[in-house]
Amino acid sequence: MEDLIDKMKLLKYETEFANEFNMKPFPRHYFAIPTNPGEQFHMFVVTAAWLIRKGKKKFDTPQESDDPNATISNILDYVRRLGVAIEFPPNRLKQGYGEHVVFVLDRLADNALKINNFLWDQPQEQDEEEVVEEENGSGDELDLEQVEEEMAAQYGSDDEYDKDFFNLNVQTITPHVSQMRADVLESDADAEAWKIEVERVIPRLKLAMKPDPRDWRSRLQLLSKYSASVSNTISSSRTMLQKISTDIEKNMERVETREKYLNSQLSGLLTQYSKTQEQLKQVEEKYSKFSVGIEERNHKLNQLNDEIQCIKNELDERSLNMTDGTPLVNLKKVLIRIKGELTLMDVRIGVASHILLQARMKQSTALQHLLLANSTAIAR
Repeated sequence: MEDLIDKMKLLKYETEFANEFNMKPFPRHYFAIPTNPGEQFHMFVVTAAWLIRKGKKKFDTPQESDDPNATISNILDYVRRLGVAIEFPPNRLKQGYGEHVVFVLDRLADNALKINNFLWDQPQEQDEEEVVEEENGSGDELDLEQVEEEMAAQYGSDDEYDKDFFNLNVQTITPHVSQMRADVLESDADAEAWKIEVERVIPRLKLAMKPDPRDWRSRLQLLSKYSASVSNTISSSRTMLQKISTDIEKNMERVETREKYLNSQLSGLLTQYSKTQEQLKQVEEKYSKFSVGIEERNHKLNQLNDEIQCIKNELDERSLNMTDGTPLVNLKKVLIRIKGELTLMDVRIGVASHILLQARMKQSTALQHLLLANSTAIAR
């Protein structure tokens, strides 16, 4: 995670990213530990989109209302196009934290640095002053100033200890110090007891100096030590390796002879198997051809069956109509009704002819009376 933050700093995320989205830079372990999964997931997709845009590719900033599955799919598609193998399920990225999230962001940051022509320089070592070691008969000399500095660095941050122990009045200490100096002008210590105390304390005063890995002398000593250990162990391991080599050769010879024997025994079966495979292919081709013809004939058969069924239905309807007496009864009823209507019509015709006859008779009598009247008038 720290490497990712450093790469993003090289891409100027502290200024560009923070100003674009109006937010503070991430903590160094923001995507490594869970804090708020929803917020972390949103920041992950936003950061991934920003890194993709830094790689000179167009990618819209995801919104909180977008489908997370679609957003993750788009990001992973871009990562796969970079040639990175994705060997974890996409649901792992919905957490917003973890090694998979850091992995995706790290690959996007590497691509952005590559697109922006960023090159890593070789690390430059600062020149350090050589430490001059003085040796004596009793071993390494103790540097008291260095010990004081280490003790000050170790205990200098203990505020409570400083307040309780070192917060003294200097004016009250000064007279006691002058009195102590006056008392120590003459020593009353026992020489034997002093020697015993010195012998007891000397082992504690010796410091074990760690070898400097940049010192060629220590490396040369290590190389000679390792060379001696390798030369000691190689003599015992050479015989074991030779034995293993002979065993492997014997086993390889056995395998080769067994393989040759099996090939000689199975050669006839293999040829027969190949012939059988060819015959099977021919039979399958014939089957495919015949199956096509059978399908066509089945289709025609289905059509003929449908036509036969339609004809059967028509015959059934006609047979029902022939055996059914209902139409005959209806016909008789119609004939009776027609006969009644004919009789009624004959009566109406007779009445009409009678009325017509009466009208003609009245007309003839009136005409006769008129002629008679006219004739009498003429005679007069």
